Amino acid sequence: MFAISYRNTHHKLSSKLVSTSINNGIVNIYSRGFASAAWKMLHGLYDFETSMKTELPGLPKIEDAPVAESGEVKVSRLENGVQVVSSDDGSLFSALGLFWDAGSRYESFQNAGTSHVLEMLAYKGSTKRTKLAMLRATEALASTFGAVSSREVLTYSSEGFRYKAPAMFDLMCEAATTPSMMNYVRGPAYEEPLVAELKRLQPVVKRMEKERQSDPNNVVLENLHAAAFEGNTLGYPQWATEQGFKKLTPAGISDFVRSYQYGNRVTVSGVNVDHSELVALAADKLGHLPSSSASSTSLSTGPARWTGGERRVSADGLATVAIGFPGSTWSGKDLIPICVLNSLLGGGGSFSAGGPGKGMYTKLYTRVLNRNEWVQNITSVNLVFSDAGLFGIQASASPDRLPNLVDLVANECKAIPQNLDSESVSRAKNMTLSSLLMNLETRAVKCEDMGRQVLASGKYASVEELSEKIKAVTADDLARISETMLQSPPAVSISGDLYGAPSYSQIESFLSTK
Repeated sequence: MFAISYRNTHHKLSSKLVSTSINNGIVNIYSRGFASAAWKMLHGLYDFETSMKTELPGLPKIEDAPVAESGEVKVSRLENGVQVVSSDDGSLFSALGLFWDAGSRYESFQNAGTSHVLEMLAYKGSTKRTKLAMLRATEALASTFGAVSSREVLTYSSEGFRYKAPAMFDLMCEAATTPSMMNYVRGPAYEEPLVAELKRLQPVVKRMEKERQSDPNNVVLENLHAAAFEGNTLGYPQWATEQGFKKLTPAGISDFVRSYQYGNRVTVSGVNVDHSELVALAADKLGHLPSSSASSTSLSTGPARWTGGERRVSADGLATVAIGFPGSTWSGKDLIPICVLNSLLGGGGSFSAGGPGKGMYTKLYTRVLNRNEWVQNITSVNLVFSDAGLFGIQASASPDRLPNLVDLVANECKAIPQNLDSESVSRAKNMTLSSLLMNLETRAVKCEDMGRQVLASGKYASVEELSEKIKAVTADDLARISETMLQSPPAVSISGDLYGAPSYSQIESFLSTK
């Protein structure tokens, strides 16, 4: 009985659902028909089916943008010594840079860390605008702004739309030439907020120093400079330390800024900007700078002097070792061969996904990483400065392997002249050239390359010129350079459990013995 009642109920319910579905279908059909008819009535008024190949009435005719002369690099000099270099390929986005001949090598014991502090304070106010006003100005331009301090160059940079290049350049020059610390010269009333600004930076400096000290590779490389150029120029600390920061004052920072603001100490670089326009902007914003200064009370000057020596740090974590030798300057005749030698040694980490460009066929990979599973990382080091260079090998391994690691790095340094077969040299030359070409495809990299080259030498070496020099490098060149390097007292930097590590005299004696 229940089953019969259920079947009857189910039959009635199914009949209603079918009826409702049919009615809805008819409504949908009528709705679609009405919409189609309405569309056909309005079709003549709003015709959206015009071909994209047909010019729309009332719109301006589209014209091709002018194409620049394939990125030709142009260099000019203002009357006060400011150098301007640019390259324009017609792109809608520009990269700009101010490259100052300033950095940690020009600091003294009293103002050590000033360049790093200027980097941290960049675009955070000036003598013309408050921090908030400058922040709003950068946001309004929808551009990226940055500042980087190094051992001998203080860089202010920006990237954004081409049509905003004048405003970007204006803001860069304001941040570089009139930083907030320059308010000190305006009177005692401005000193208190400047001191408060420095106090706000103190925990930041402390945190950054702690992060650097936790990285053995960073500690070893920093100490390698200190050992190579002990007590002078490039051996000074690159970054502000908690202890050194306490000595900095608004007066000292302001004095340091004024000491390098001369026309012959700055280069303006621009990519995808009209050269004549950039020269005019430089003349307007930097033309007031004095041409040069014979002396300065706060700028520590003098040539870099290679001393050699060692720095050892007892620390937990990976055992890390670096051994360095005098390299090439920016204008040195051996700059290109040393770059090829750097590519030939190469190196990398113990793990790599392989593939082109991973350095799997470089000497340090085939001779070290493929044969010693306990080595975690080994790479060549090639640092170039205006009047000196630093070339060497740096490696890391498990903590209990420090004595073995020192021996291994010393052996690899000594073996450089004996591992220069023609196939490896040819591969290294190709790697150097491909790396050069790929890097220069990036706006920011090209802007920095032009700025640094012109700042260091007053001229720019084209890709074609560098390519010919790379191709001309021979195995004999690399052998001569490496043998000359080994004759200098080495710079040694070690971090880890120092027990059992060879002494500096043992390392030096081993490297000097043929």
